[in-house]
Amino acid sequence: MPKLSDEQQELRRARILDAAEVCFAGNGFHRTSMQDICRQAGISAGALYIYFDSKEALIEGISTRNREDVLAAFTQLGETRDFQAGLEMLLRECVLNQPEHKSRLWLDIGAEATRNDRIRQTVENCDRQVMGAMTELLERAAAAGTIAPVMPIPVIAEAMAAMADGLFWRGAIKPQFDAANIGRTMLAMLSAVLRPAPVNQPAEPETSEPVESLA
Repeated sequence: MPKLSDEQQELRRARILDAAEVCFAGNGFHRTSMQDICRQAGISAGALYIYFDSKEALIEGISTRNREDVLAAFTQLGETRDFQAGLEMLLRECVLNQPEHKSRLWLDIGAEATRNDRIRQTVENCDRQVMGAMTELLERAAAAGTIAPVMPIPVIAEAMAAMADGLFWRGAIKPQFDAANIGRTMLAMLSAVLRPAPVNQPAEPETSEPVESLA
């Protein structure tokens, strides 16, 4: 059998993670077997174990991939002049536009983290990196004058994470959950505590100071 190129290996690894996401979201962590994931991905067990030796390793791969996506979205937010528009983009990309099964997936991973030490460590490591990046991003924005927070930035960062977690949780258990409308409400709340600087405001007209007479 010809050896797969690096690109082909990355594509296969991504396909395995996609399959694991669907299986875990549909059947739960414990009821999903490695063979289920093989069937969903269309590969042999031997091929699967080359990349992931356990379901815990698959959860780590899923969580790491999600973390990298979130950090990339943070980079985009840090580069925008319009912080409010950047927040809306972040909400859409990281929460609202995620596939439907993602809500069930993160709910199941969170529940399993309370019982499985390896998964708990995976979740904690990813959360620590995401929260650190978000805190740093907000601190840079505050230093640049893009936002003027009225509360401590670490507290705001934790609140933002809790809001995102809540959207996933509500979306998983509540039929017909209007995430888009709730998301707009959350953005308004964040705007109140972050106070993003307005952009594209018309310049103030210059006024001439009266010239004192030399007479």
